[in-house]
Amino acid sequence: MSVTHSQLQYTDSNGKVYEGDLYVPRTTRMRKLPGVLVFPAFRGITEFEKEKAKALAQEGYIALAADPFGKGIHPKDKAECFAIVRPMIIERSKLLKCVIVAAFDAIKAVQCVDVNKIGALGFCFGGLCALDLARYNVGLKAAISFHGTLTPIPDAPLDKIIETAVQVHHGDSDAHIPKEQVDGFHVEMRTRNADFVFSSHAHAEHGFTEPDADSFGLPGVKYNKKAADRSWASALALFKEIF
Repeated sequence: MSVTHSQLQYTDSNGKVYEGDLYVPRTTRMRKLPGVLVFPAFRGITEFEKEKAKALAQEGYIALAADPFGKGIHPKDKAECFAIVRPMIIERSKLLKCVIVAAFDAIKAVQCVDVNKIGALGFCFGGLCALDLARYNVGLKAAISFHGTLTPIPDAPLDKIIETAVQVHHGDSDAHIPKEQVDGFHVEMRTRNADFVFSSHAHAEHGFTEPDADSFGLPGVKYNKKAADRSWASALALFKEIF
């Protein structure tokens, strides 16, 4: 299925402007289609996230690669990326919530998006974003994390997660996400009475979905094709089920 690509500008509740990459199937014919947010890893939107959003559009969804940094902000190296991401992780219920809710509102406003059928997925930092949207009960139908941070929102009540099917793909050899965090996530999801699936991929390390992961120069970050392919197939299967 052929798709169209365009830049989508949107603002958060503080008036900050963002610019995401929007992919739409050409054959919408004004039909309402499910929408999917693609939250990027710590580098922001790269060709990897664009390709994933395009692939989702080819499956018949309207996909938005969401901008976590703001329009015109393009960090030059890892240090600059982490300098932007770190405050959002520290202030999740304030700074990060503002960013991810803005993206959710943006895709809801896209013409031909069925506002009752919106999902989100994310990689690494983006996985945290997708899971936090589920935690906030904004009306998300599915939240999928690939090698994402799993800690609950600090000082937030563990309310039930309503409507959202949660799917987590974790590298069994991921040294960046310790066992205590994995165990804590299971406790949180059970406490929240969530509909969740947790997959631990054998031999997979952090960043296992990204073909360029080996070049990041980060210890414990490595591409694993088998885990990448299996986790992506599972994500598509969940969207097909939910939508």
